[in-house]
Amino acid sequence: MRKVVPAFGLALVFVLGCAHGQDLPAAQACTRLDDDAARLSCYDAAMGMVKGAQPRPPKNLSAQVREVMLLPAGLYRLTLDNGQVWDTTEVDSALAFKANDAVTISRRVLGGYEIFLAGHNTGVSATRKK
Repeated sequence: MRKVVPAFGLALVFVLGCAHGQDLPAAQACTRLDDDAARLSCYDAAMGMVKGAQPRPPKNLSAQVREVMLLPAGLYRLTLDNGQVWDTTEVDSALAFKANDAVTISRRVLGGYEIFLAGHNTGVSATRKK
């Protein structure tokens, strides 16, 4: 199994067309490394991956509402204790946001975000303004 993973990784690089001719010897050398982290690092270096690339935002963020502004059509603008500002983009009459409420913002599988009020099982779509 251990030899299959490096071979599969190398094959994937070629299938995706990411490897250049000069990268091949460096990438092949990575297959001889036993340590998973070292092998991954080797592949990254061989393929020219940039260190410090922009990390993905977390899937969930918990925060406290510092300020609430009512928007037209029953929507809200929420300023959180971490300085972020979010606008709800749909209405749920069961959710009434207030200052000091605990909220969780979750990334949806197919994109976008949803804000959940603590103690509620439903959330509403939201977009980050700041």
